[in-house]
Amino acid sequence: NKFNRTTNVIYYDVTNFFFEIEEPDEGDDDLRKMGVSKEQRKQPIVQIGLFMDEQGVPISIETFPGNTLDHLTLKQALNKTIKDLNLNRFILVGDRGMYRGDNSYYLTSRNNGYIISKSLEKTSKDEKEWALNNEGYTVVSKDFKYKSRVIKRKVKVEDEYKDITEKVVVYFSKKFYDKQMHENKSFLEFIDKLEKNPENFRITKSQSSSLRKFLKKELINDKTGEILNSKDLKALIDFDKINKFKESFGYYQIVTSELDMDDRKVIDTYHGLSRIEDQFRVMKSDLETRPMYVRTKEHINAHILICLLSLIIIRIIQNKVINFNKPKVENKWAMGLSGSRIQKALNKWTVSEITNGYYRFNDIDDLDLKLILDSFDINIPIKLFKKMELHNIKTSIKVI
Repeated sequence: NKFNRTTNVIYYDVTNFFFEIEEPDEGDDDLRKMGVSKEQRKQPIVQIGLFMDEQGVPISIETFPGNTLDHLTLKQALNKTIKDLNLNRFILVGDRGMYRGDNSYYLTSRNNGYIISKSLEKTSKDEKEWALNNEGYTVVSKDFKYKSRVIKRKVKVEDEYKDITEKVVVYFSKKFYDKQMHENKSFLEFIDKLEKNPENFRITKSQSSSLRKFLKKELINDKTGEILNSKDLKALIDFDKINKFKESFGYYQIVTSELDMDDRKVIDTYHGLSRIEDQFRVMKSDLETRPMYVRTKEHINAHILICLLSLIIIRIIQNKVINFNKPKVENKWAMGLSGSRIQKALNKWTVSEITNGYYRFNDIDDLDLKLILDSFDINIPIKLFKKMELHNIKTSIKVI
């Protein structure tokens, strides 16, 4: 209440943290399990679901066994804390790992909404053709265009099918296109060289894995997954599939329950999800949430809770800095100061005894520390202080 939190939009994302152990725990109720590590590690992990408000401040964090799929965490996480907060209607924003028909139905059936990305690569043929068709796009510039339509779907909820109506927003971004081209550069160069000069090619294990989805099915061993007639590799590759794969570069698909929301607002609201990724980076680096060296479920939850409280404090400081610097801050997703700089600045806020009964603040002229103190309206004169004066400064600081 003191921070004036608003929750018309709630962001949710999942990550995982690893443990420095080789084998997972065997108990059904244990958290340390083998799963798909976000950092490609072969160690047991715990899944973490984080809710964040419109100011970018965490609301709650939930833990799940490391073998829990991302989309299966959403309803559990909502039921653990969000439903008990008595919030007004909110729109949940999530990435494509959250897209499941039953998740969409769950949210709308409780009078909430959603804005969730959906993989274009895994969407139906008709929907993909509509997205890649130039007809109907609003062209903002040569680097950005978008379009939308409203469709009805049948989704499976437990053992029966339910109807949902949602808006599909697709946009093309040159920045996203360049990003995908960069990510796939080595693979596409490999394909190009293979097509031009197949007889002199040797395939690495990683290249073989990348190729598998572009191979003609009749030339793959169904039992072992091995490529047949590897010496004739060029003949095995379905270049039409590769061309279609490249065609979708730069296109992004979002689905939403908010049928009347402006397309650009849908896109802009979804992009706010990147701030949760920033929070995860702070937890994994500055706050050293992982690797974890605790074992029991209670200790893991306690460790995560301490890191969450630290993250909340960092986010509150960042928001105070942004508000203090408002005329200078144009980017609505700006952080004011990075978590690392805040951490270093606060570690410098110390007091030393100079002589009997007299003290001074150290590094009070540090630019980042001064900015933080100014943001909280804390004025520290450059002078020597008696102990009672230090006490008065402490009690005069306004509670947020």
